[in-house]
Amino acid sequence: MNRVSSFAVGVAVGIAGLYITMHFTLVRAGDGFHLVPKIAAKVDKPYTDIRKFTLGNWQKNKALALAILRANKGHLLQEQSLIGFKQTNQQLLDQFSTTTTSKTGLAGLR
Repeated sequence: MNRVSSFAVGVAVGIAGLYITMHFTLVRAGDGFHLVPKIAAKVDKPYTDIRKFTLGNWQKNKALALAILRANKGHLLQEQSLIGFKQTNQQLLDQFSTTTTSKTGLAGLR
């Protein structure tokens, strides 16, 4: 492999890695690893271990909780202290989804 092709492969791997980091969070839960799409594309928290999260941790990481619910992985929020938190965030997500679909004209497709 010559220098140009090595460089091209490196650039392609870098672009793919950046895309994945910007759009997904790798979440480690009690039942394994989950790839959760982020709510907003940005380069922060590419990996989060939620196995010992408490209610306080979830309140600090509301974007992660919303992303988990949006990805239909609500089973990751099953601790008893999180039931009310999960219901509140699910209502917020439902409002967000309704607002987004009505603004885009896709309300009938939901």
